[in-house]
Amino acid sequence: MLAVSASPFACGQIQPSIVQQNSFVSPDNPRIRVEVAGKLKYLGSVPFTIDHEAAGYRYIFVQANHARHIEQMFIIQQEGFLATSNDTYKYPITRPVRLGNFEYQHSVILYDDGAAAREDSGREAAVTQRFLRDHGYTQEPELIMSRFARPADPQHKHEIIFFCFENLASYGRKLTDFSEGRDNPESESIKARVDKNCYDTFRVTD
Repeated sequence: MLAVSASPFACGQIQPSIVQQNSFVSPDNPRIRVEVAGKLKYLGSVPFTIDHEAAGYRYIFVQANHARHIEQMFIIQQEGFLATSNDTYKYPITRPVRLGNFEYQHSVILYDDGAAAREDSGREAAVTQRFLRDHGYTQEPELIMSRFARPADPQHKHEIIFFCFENLASYGRKLTDFSEGRDNPESESIKARVDKNCYDTFRVTD
C-alpha cells in the first residue's frame, strides 16, 4: 500500500512523506525512516489543525480483531506551526529516550480519548476518531498511551511524535479504578507492559 500526504499548512514542509509496505519515509522536517511491525495495518493519513496556530498529518496503523475493533494502534504525527505563527516548540527533553540518532521526550499515561475528542472537533483525537469510524473501525475511549516527541528542525518550527495505544480494558481495568493524578504499583505495571509492547511495534532509522 502506498500513500502520499503532506500538510499544506505546516511551515516549510515542501516534500511529502510516504508509507509503503509499513515503512514510513519523510524527506524533511525531519528526514527519517520508521519501520512498523507487520501485524499493524496502515489505514492512511488524516490532517488536523490546532488553534489556527499549527497543522499537520497523522499516519495511522492499527491491529484489530475480526470485528474491526482496535486492539493496538500506532500513529506517526508530523506537525508544524503555520507561516503566520511566530511560535516554536519549546518543551525540554527531561525524560529522554533515544530512537535512531535523536533523543525524544517520553511519557506513558492512562487517559480518556473520548473526552479529549469532545474538547475540540478539529484537533488530533477527534479527527482520528472520525477517520477510524469512516474506515469501519471502532475504538475504546479509555486508553494507555506511550508517547515520544522531539522538535524536527533546528528552528523548532516542526515536531514529530510517535504514539502507541492499547485499551485499558485489555488489562481488566477502568480509569475509575485509579485515583486521578496518582500513580500506584498496578497502574505503573500496566504502563510498563504497554511501553514494552510499544518498543516492539516500530523502529526508527535516521
